[in-house]
Amino acid sequence: MPPKQRIPRQVLEGLPDPHGLHQWASLYVRSAVGARKNPSFADLSVFCFFIGYSRSGHTLIGTTLNAHPEVVISHELDAVRFVRHGFRRSQLFSLILQRDQHFGTMGRTWSGYAYDIPGQYQGRYERLRVIGDKRARSSVLQIAHQPELLDRMRREMSVPLRVIHVTRNPFDNIATEARRHKMSLTQATGWYEEICRAVAAVRPLLGSDELLDVRYETFAADPRNTLAEICRFLGVEPDAGYLDACAGIVWPSTNRTRDAVEWSSAERGGVDRLIDTYGVLGTYSFDG
Repeated sequence: MPPKQRIPRQVLEGLPDPHGLHQWASLYVRSAVGARKNPSFADLSVFCFFIGYSRSGHTLIGTTLNAHPEVVISHELDAVRFVRHGFRRSQLFSLILQRDQHFGTMGRTWSGYAYDIPGQYQGRYERLRVIGDKRARSSVLQIAHQPELLDRMRREMSVPLRVIHVTRNPFDNIATEARRHKMSLTQATGWYEEICRAVAAVRPLLGSDELLDVRYETFAADPRNTLAEICRFLGVEPDAGYLDACAGIVWPSTNRTRDAVEWSSAERGGVDRLIDTYGVLGTYSFDG
């Protein structure tokens, strides 16, 4: 077994969220310098990112993948945005490694939930075969607006793309966003529909080998088998200890936030219309 490799100490600083020409230029230079100290990516075979809807379980799925000894998936870097701003492959990979370490300094907690998986490979790896980032909503909106970004990513990454699309009951997504952002259910439904339109625009641009649909409720009910399926989609094998450890942090049932708000018949009908319009939402309903 090859020795465990920790992500280099020189990339442990917190990663800023750049805004404006000066910040982007500064980060471009810093990431170019950091890229020279990157570990070898000779074994890399896949670049992975997510598309979809906020509050759908992407963080949990991303962090379980990140615990695999051959995978690093950063948290909320927004890799597509960096490609859009002209960052090269080596720079982006350096930032992904840095972002993962920064999330570790935060205790791997997000929105009140802890995502640490004891005994697994978060923040380190044995043989890096899959690298990527989890920022689903932003990624799909950017690609829908600029479809050429997808081909640019294919060229720049120099390895196959693997894209994970996670769905969750739209009634729960919409109820959660309405409560968190103090908007009406009608406004939250409009927000959700914008993402649905973007997903519908991007899916046909991806090859059948590039896209995997994951139903979050299925993942929560059977994390071992669903995670094993995702790993194989990425080209890595999961062992039993890894699957058991990841399954140990997954709640077996999802939180039905839809039950915490009052829905009018018109509001429920608006979500039912979305489900009927966008076939990828499958058989979701208010009661199931």
